[in-house]
Amino acid sequence: MKKIFLSIAVLALALTSCDDFLTKEPPMDQSDELALSTFNGIDGATAGNYRAVISWYGATFPLTFDVMCGNGMVGPVNTGRMRSEPAWNYTSTSTLGLWSGAYNAILGCNKVLTAINEGKFDRAGVTDEQINNVKAENLFLRALAYFDLVRVYAQPYGYIKEKGITGTEALGVPIVLEDDLSARPVRNTVAEVYENLIIPDLQEAERLMSTSYVRAGVKDMVATITTPVIQALMARVYLTHEDWQLAADYANKVIRNGRFRLLSGNNYVSMWDGSLDVAPQSGSEVIFEVYISQSDGSSSSLGDYLTAPETAGGAGYGDVRVSNDLLSLYDENDVRLTGLTKTNSQYPGYRWSTKYPGKSGQLAYNNVPIIRISEMYLIRAEALYRGATISGVTALDDLNQVATSRGANAYSQVTIDNLFNERRKEFLFEGHVYFDMKRLQRSLTRTDYDLDPTTKDIPFPSYRWAFPIPENDILNNKNMVQNPGYQSK
Repeated sequence: MKKIFLSIAVLALALTSCDDFLTKEPPMDQSDELALSTFNGIDGATAGNYRAVISWYGATFPLTFDVMCGNGMVGPVNTGRMRSEPAWNYTSTSTLGLWSGAYNAILGCNKVLTAINEGKFDRAGVTDEQINNVKAENLFLRALAYFDLVRVYAQPYGYIKEKGITGTEALGVPIVLEDDLSARPVRNTVAEVYENLIIPDLQEAERLMSTSYVRAGVKDMVATITTPVIQALMARVYLTHEDWQLAADYANKVIRNGRFRLLSGNNYVSMWDGSLDVAPQSGSEVIFEVYISQSDGSSSSLGDYLTAPETAGGAGYGDVRVSNDLLSLYDENDVRLTGLTKTNSQYPGYRWSTKYPGKSGQLAYNNVPIIRISEMYLIRAEALYRGATISGVTALDDLNQVATSRGANAYSQVTIDNLFNERRKEFLFEGHVYFDMKRLQRSLTRTDYDLDPTTKDIPFPSYRWAFPIPENDILNNKNMVQNPGYQSK
């Protein structure tokens, strides 16, 4: 089979305007049909769907949520970036750009899945296993896109379930499974998005994918979907859906897989130093990542925004520093403090992250981790704390596996506060904290905050924990309902 690299540009069938995305008829011309008339074409389109994920994970998606929720704060030197995010000043005309990027990815996945399900492509020389593996990849990518959409544009599942909320506040995002969007889709409920799409798609992906499958012809194997990657996302989804035993079971599957391991001390710090173009296939913490490389034209702004302002080479904008609120949580010997943050003599009293230093010092090129093995330990720990059982494992053991591997003091007990704080320290600038606060129903309280004091704290519950739907989709779709608290024309 011809080699297909994940750096391939997104095919035309996966691209549409970012404006009123869900109300525009997606392009489907003869060239698109021809592209999906062979298995090589379907495989190439799948590679394009991988690429679509970069549109949000390779951008400021992980950074935005940490700045919103007190892990990061505007630096003493600032280019004007990341000044509105801490204040949560979002409106229907100025909202997170995930909506169009994720639905572009969904559209691409739907087209491939339709082609596979209809079976109209040339199957000569193609095995059922090959077809199933590609189908599993698209199911996973579609589930990931919907998972991120419903976590951003809706209130959390657990809150809705616990309070018995109905009506507009219980709405998630539209489930779109076909290419024809002219029907003006309605928003499904949060429960429907999880139970009718995200979870079934992942279950089917796990069932279909060969345990030995690794996408051929790619440079970064860790940027491809494999069985452990599917299982790791399932653990995260089940935790968010409050299926504690399933969350523990799937986290346990990934941990027991043996391919990934927690790194300690300098080995963990070195994982972030930019010296490797790709993560090792085994013995690494990274389960799944987005591959960013100058050679394929992709880039990420994380390094520029986060790297300390310096007078010599390697200078970043320094727009976002690590907040003192977060720094106060680290033990003095924690390598996440001593090895992954740094000071600058020109700006005493501040520290910047060194997690995204750029490959060979080129700040625009950092692979972006989406799932790491430490998350599996912390998912299993929380699920066990909440009543799940895994033979021979305790929640305290799992929590301390992560903490002590970083040089931090061991915990004496497991509490939700301890679990949350460990996740907060571990996943700095990886985009977890907003979703953790949201599913745990925690109000945001900040001390280190030097912007408008009226925007410092965000209570939970509040309408602001669900981002506004983009205005164009409201205006051009009479069935689309805006989230409470936001105005549309």
